[in-house]
Amino acid sequence: MKAFETGFCVRASKFSPPMFIDSLLYDATAEITKSLNQLAINVNNKYNVAITKQGIGQRFTEGAVKYIQSLIGIQLSHQINHSIDSGWFKLFKRVLIKDSTKFDVSENLSKQLPGFGGNASKAGVCIQYEFDIKAGDVSDLTITPANVPDNKNTSQTIGKVQEGDLIIRDLGYSIISCFHTIKKVGAYFISRLNVSILVYETKDNKLVELDFSKLHKMMKEGKIQRLEKQVVIGKEEKLPVRIIIELMPEEVVNKRLKKTNDYNKRKGNNTSDNYKIRACFNLYITNIEDIVLEAGAIVKIYKIRWQVELIFKAWKSIFGIDNNNPMKYERLICLLNIRLLLILINWDTFMHKRLQLYKKTGKLLSINKCFKTLQESSKELKDILTNNCKKLIKWLEEISRLFESHHWLEKRKNKIGLAELMLLKTL
Repeated sequence: MKAFETGFCVRASKFSPPMFIDSLLYDATAEITKSLNQLAINVNNKYNVAITKQGIGQRFTEGAVKYIQSLIGIQLSHQINHSIDSGWFKLFKRVLIKDSTKFDVSENLSKQLPGFGGNASKAGVCIQYEFDIKAGDVSDLTITPANVPDNKNTSQTIGKVQEGDLIIRDLGYSIISCFHTIKKVGAYFISRLNVSILVYETKDNKLVELDFSKLHKMMKEGKIQRLEKQVVIGKEEKLPVRIIIELMPEEVVNKRLKKTNDYNKRKGNNTSDNYKIRACFNLYITNIEDIVLEAGAIVKIYKIRWQVELIFKAWKSIFGIDNNNPMKYERLICLLNIRLLLILINWDTFMHKRLQLYKKTGKLLSINKCFKTLQESSKELKDILTNNCKKLIKWLEEISRLFESHHWLEKRKNKIGLAELMLLKTL
């Protein structure tokens, strides 16, 4: 039905929607992108259906894109809650982390998918990804041109926030109006503060802009590593927040300034004095009261965002999401979406086993190790999904057996691990 509803099919054909999905999965699970001719040969060999490469190519339409996206929607709506309610997780309904990953695509798609700036990126794709690290549910998975800024996605998806949620965001998603919305619905946020957002403190019942130069001198002289204040942010849309200020080591500051200076030099701009002084700090804002979570816990919880970076790394290095040959726009979007669908299915498998084995052993599975094993089983999973679902239980049992050996999350030296972050004690 979805094939007809989305406009992918207008009449019955020997080359059916399941065959189309199978062809996409065949392409998506291959080490190198298949040619249209190879896809046509595969359909002929497997289903005894004669179709030319032109016939395959003509199936990649706007309707095909909508059809694959509808399947992702179905997968997202059928996610099973795999919630781990431990430590500070108990305080929140969901813990939503969002980030984006960008990569270049063929220059012939520069009109449909403009790159993310400069001569180095003529055409590119951005994937916005948000998931609940507490339960494992994916709440946003959107493909856009690479030149669409993260804060635009924030405005488009802020309506999905629910009472009791904790939203953890990076600098690119900082929009004061969205923080207002989060607070208004009874949810919470932890975010880095964008350098362009003004900060005020109250003195003699008046709002006075926070002097970061004086603050830097005071913290350096007093050897203060971290402090917190109640402040107001924003020039026009003012919002009271709790700010946590961390003084950064000089080598970190110098690295930040070099990166920014090099970028501004290429653009013909100068680095502002305001940026230079604020580069000396890590600034976190939140509406969580200090009687609930102390400053050190807020900083540690924010660092849980690196889980998204691990996931993006797995998408690229293990699933090859960014490995694409030149092709027409609709085919590329179909291929990216089918890879994301396959990743979602594998993610759901991983999260199910993570909860099951955490309850059994008290240990967490490694995303990277498990995704490598799942990727190696992708062709087998493809055949199960398209031909023989009866083998699914046996496949899951084998995956579970493999996960229980050599797939545990290892603690990195001198780094706080995910298990410790999840079990942080609350005040």
